[in-house]
Amino acid sequence: MVRLPYRLITEAGVTRQTLLVFTIISAILNGMVTATVGAWLAHSYSVAQTQRTSINGLSTLLYDRRAKAGMVASSLRRNGELDELKLRKRSYDEAYVEWNKSLRPNLFAIREVMGEQAYTELEQDFEKYVIDPLSKMDGCITRAYDAKITGQDALKELEVCKMAQLYQLTLDCGASFTNELYKLTRVALFPFSGPREPERAAARARISKSCDRPLG
Repeated sequence: MVRLPYRLITEAGVTRQTLLVFTIISAILNGMVTATVGAWLAHSYSVAQTQRTSINGLSTLLYDRRAKAGMVASSLRRNGELDELKLRKRSYDEAYVEWNKSLRPNLFAIREVMGEQAYTELEQDFEKYVIDPLSKMDGCITRAYDAKITGQDALKELEVCKMAQLYQLTLDCGASFTNELYKLTRVALFPFSGPREPERAAARARISKSCDRPLG
């Protein structure tokens, strides 16, 4: 014969008062666990969104500077009007200043994504694969512009400093770098579960594959 739950509880010697206390404690504990997990997930989501906003900002500055450098080079190559060239160079200079103003915060953003407190290898990669080519492209643009203003051969300067190759490298490397950073900003489901070492190593390997190449 199937016994009713209440009869089983009675025969087990469990009083109504004990059962009530057990029910209340279970409800409290369940609520605490649910609230804690919910708060952690909300915090993790907020952190991930903040990091992604930082990476999106870095990407915007990178592509803005690259695009405006390309516009200056375009004016030089097709021998555009001097007023157009000066206007584009001024716009590029503004992008250059904005990039440099945000450089340190962007390096800190990379450190945050990596879940580290000290200087990281990915920051070193950023300086090598992104900052250095951009710096070389800036020197290239500046020398070619100065040559044009003084009546010299700007096209020769663009060719000597390999502007076309630098322009392509900053596109490929910038895309790879920002993509890998974005992927590392996943929502952490557990405390202290930032990007693990295998993930970081794999991201660096993919970045190196896209960025570490001769200009030709």
